[in-house]
Amino acid sequence: MARISNYTRDTTVSSSDKLLGSNSSGTTANFQVSDITKFLRDTNAAGVSGQLIYQFNEVETKPGGFVGAFSSGFTFANLTSIKVHKIPNGSTTTVVEYLQSLVESDIILGDVENINNFGIYTVKSVTQDSNATDYYDIALTAKSNNGTIVDEQFYSIILYAGLSGDKTFSHTQNASSSSWTINHNLGKKPSVTITTLATGAQVIGEVTYTNDNTLVVSFAAAVSGIAHLN
Repeated sequence: MARISNYTRDTTVSSSDKLLGSNSSGTTANFQVSDITKFLRDTNAAGVSGQLIYQFNEVETKPGGFVGAFSSGFTFANLTSIKVHKIPNGSTTTVVEYLQSLVESDIILGDVENINNFGIYTVKSVTQDSNATDYYDIALTAKSNNGTIVDEQFYSIILYAGLSGDKTFSHTQNASSSSWTINHNLGKKPSVTITTLATGAQVIGEVTYTNDNTLVVSFAAAVSGIAHLN
């Protein structure tokens, strides 16, 4: 075999190009660039921070996988929960603390090979499975989605901050009332601006924060309008 330095340098890399190397058993083999790319994508071996990779398994739960009460072909639009292993695919590190930090945050669950197959969800809860303690049930509320889930395909879970980097919410109160209860699920105590439905004029109400996801706006008289939260 000639020295590597004697071979012509190819500066145009394509997915069908091959690299020479050794597999785990020490046998010399060639590796196609597209296969290396797939490995990096399916395992997050490139180390993208905050990205979790799981393989959907229709029949069984296994390390690095996720399942649900649905089968291949199920739409992202109807997805309400998934069960994931505490260790993502291709990793040796548990991500329980990170999973639990996602509660009340928005995530993207997306096909790593087809960006058009995805769902954007708000994580409502992360609960350890009492029967299989290596697994965690993630309850989801759908926000935006397209496509279906495919058996044995790999999917990434990524924190979604939206286009603005902050979360907002609008509440429309059609029936006039002197007290509006607003369940916004923003995970914070947002600022509140009230405008009337009739003219769009701003009105003042007293805001009481029940918790980081619910608030009550009280008025001196019954009013209908829109509450803008940010």
